[in-house]
Amino acid sequence: MELNKFQELSKRTMPFKGEPKNNVEYENGLTNYAMGLIGECTEVLRATNDHEAILKEIGDVSHYAFGILTFLNETYEPLANYFVEGTKEQLINKIIILSGEISEQVKKFVFHRHELNSTKVILALKMLIKNLIELAKFYDSTLEQICEMNIDKLKKRYPETFNVEDSKKRVDLEVTS
Repeated sequence: MELNKFQELSKRTMPFKGEPKNNVEYENGLTNYAMGLIGECTEVLRATNDHEAILKEIGDVSHYAFGILTFLNETYEPLANYFVEGTKEQLINKIIILSGEISEQVKKFVFHRHELNSTKVILALKMLIKNLIELAKFYDSTLEQICEMNIDKLKKRYPETFNVEDSKKRVDLEVTS
């Protein structure tokens, strides 16, 4: 699955389907996704040595990162001059630091009433995504494969669109015997 296709498909489960109608919806959606991004990044750290869990968590981080791009009316394009290298631990550290920078920008925008530096946020998101691409390789996968697994999970959890009841049920986690 191409990453831009993932971004489009993931809108199905975003608040307001990624298209807020007013400033309150915009701020709520952006805040939700910034909080989700930082939370999922910590789950990546926790899942580092569990192959199946790390793929799921990378997918969740991707969902939130691409969702923020959507709220910023930006389509993902790779950074041409951003080279990534390091151990998987170093990549995870970079991902966590970048998610913190993104979250901080959103916090200042929503709660401190600063101007949102969307250029800085978009750059940090693209750097984060590039690190996710490289991290996936350590787990013998690609970010495209991981994103496809994430969409499959979301389709199972939310057959139509996001709703609170399906969020609580989480049928994708039910164990069948």
